[in-house]
This record gives sequence, C-alpha cells and structure tokens, in this order.
Amino acid sequence: MSTIITALSPVAGAIVPLAETSDPIFAGGALGPGIAVQPADGTIVAPVPGTLRTVLPHAYGIATDDGVEILVHVGIDTVELEGRHFEPAVAVGDRVTAGQLLARADFEAIAGEGFDTVTILVVTNADPGGTVAPCADGSVARGAAVLRLEGASGGAVPR
Repeated sequence: MSTIITALSPVAGAIVPLAETSDPIFAGGALGPGIAVQPADGTIVAPVPGTLRTVLPHAYGIATDDGVEILVHVGIDTVELEGRHFEPAVAVGDRVTAGQLLARADFEAIAGEGFDTVTILVVTNADPGGTVAPCADGSVARGAAVLRLEGASGGAVPR
C-alpha cells in the first residue's frame, strides 16, 4: 500500500532549493528532504493536516494521521529572536487543516535584525523506501502544492 501526501507552501513567495539555503544543516538534508520559500508576506499556514507536536514562535512540527512528520521552520537562526516579530496562532496539541493559519511574522523586522527569512519545509521522518519531490518552482502562492511525498506504506515517507 502506498501513501501519497501533497504538502502545501506555508508562505507565498519564491521557491529556493533546500541545498541553496544558508543553513548547512537544512542545506545538507540532515533534518530531512524538503524545500524552502523566500516569503513575500508574513502569513504562515499549515502545509498538511495533522496535530501540532512542536510549536515555537519560529518553528512548527506537524504529525499527519499517516505518521508523516513535517517541520515548518521560519527563517535561519531566528530562535535567537526569542519570539520577537512572531505571533503564533496555534498551540501544541492543536489539530490543523492544510492552509490553516499557524502564525504571522514581521519579516521586515526580522530581516532588519540581520536574519534570513527563508521559510523551510522538511519531512523529518523520511525513510529510504520512496520519494519526497518538489512539485513547484518559481513563485508560489501560499497554500500551493510544493512537495509530493510517496511512501511504500503508512507511517514515515521515503527520503
């Protein structure tokens, strides 16, 4: 049985290959395969339906009912902002639908403090039996399909 999930862009903006991001951990795929988007505005939405396992002002971990774990990481090194310029709209344990508001961010203020605002979407529990592939390039609307995940079974999807 194959699991297929389409992940949506958490922000509107320009697609950036994960390998081209300025964070070596994300760029090298250490946290999993994915994609990044240079945001055009400060609205951040859920890329998939599921339950929030992690909620930090700059990062949101979502587990789907199929067991896929997706991380939305807003900006590079933005943990150092200690929540400044972020307004989370969800809490740990909340169920979200794809496209539901996760947070708002003041990207102008974040960039003004010297931080890269690229927003990263990765599958953190990817497994070697299938594929995680970008399905968009160029500019994307918030909520547009950006990743196609296909796995051999329920649970983790392939790397």
